[in-house]
Amino acid sequence: MAKIILFTQNTMASVVASREIIRKNHAQISAVVLASQLKGESVKDQAKIAYKLIKKSSLSFFGYKLVESRLYNLLLKGHRLVKSRKYLNDEAKTIEELAEKHNLRLIKANDLSSQEFLGQIKDLNPDYILCLVSQILKKNVFETLGNRLINAHGSYLPEYRGAAQYVFYLKNNDPQFGVTIHFMEPGLDSGPIIFQRKFAYDRNGSMYKLHHQIAWQFGQMLNEFMENYASLPQIKTIVQDEGKATYTRMPLKEDIAGVRENGCKLLTIRDFLNYL
Repeated sequence: MAKIILFTQNTMASVVASREIIRKNHAQISAVVLASQLKGESVKDQAKIAYKLIKKSSLSFFGYKLVESRLYNLLLKGHRLVKSRKYLNDEAKTIEELAEKHNLRLIKANDLSSQEFLGQIKDLNPDYILCLVSQILKKNVFETLGNRLINAHGSYLPEYRGAAQYVFYLKNNDPQFGVTIHFMEPGLDSGPIIFQRKFAYDRNGSMYKLHHQIAWQFGQMLNEFMENYASLPQIKTIVQDEGKATYTRMPLKEDIAGVRENGCKLLTIRDFLNYL
């Protein structure tokens, strides 16, 4: 059985995918790393990073991300307080609660590129590291950990390399979304592909609903990787065709406007409450 470490964080997409992995394949997980979404050590540092993100993207997208992460976690706490059916069935638990239930080692990390942290992970000698984090991994991560990092990317690579693919599916009115499981390397989503699939989705639904669907598929496909690929002596991969590569960006004001012009809301209360 392969030894797996899970890199994750407390955003909606990461929690949804991690929950599926921990619930189904916790026996293969030797540690769960809970990373900070923003690397700043202090509130002031994190506020500076948040300001830079707003300048790079848009206030409306930053507002969506705030709801998607902060309020989502408050909703999970509400389920815990009332001991809801979803909470008791592990459908509304946090990563910390699931790790504790299954006696998994939990490591909290501010900076995934810290050499001290990387040394700790290397000492655990994992076969693979599943990455569900938004922190940009520096070159030293790959130099230290080698060819062990596996990513779930929300597109049919090499299409839509980059961030927030769900925004551009809706803006461009694409009929399907894709998910790719691939080895990571220092380039932007350019590593060799292990397997990938396309899925239909409700184009009349909210952006949050699509984002949740993609995250859920992350969990399903990473479970498939653990069950059908991780124990193979050698994994066959497909090199990406660089000539077909397209790229997304941090969504600007006009990108969010394009989503709305196509009749799609960013988030509805019903979707937010129903899709945990």
